[in-house]
Amino acid sequence: MVERAAPTAAPPETAVIRLVSALPDGWDCTWRLAEDRILLRIEPAGPAAVHAWLAGVLVDSGGLRGWRQDGP
Repeated sequence: MVERAAPTAAPPETAVIRLVSALPDGWDCTWRLAEDRILLRIEPAGPAAVHAWLAGVLVDSGGLRGWRQDGP
């Protein structure tokens, strides 16, 4: 899950497009939006790979500034 950590962060509709467009080749994703959260289900990657990818994409992408990973 990814959550908005700053009120100035991009809206969830924009953030999910940025996240999905950054997925590695071969990963499939379904998602669900809440007011300030994005729930991602990514396959076939395991939890550790998904958490590592999210950590990297959230740091490297200025377009996702203000969003953070909720959980390890």
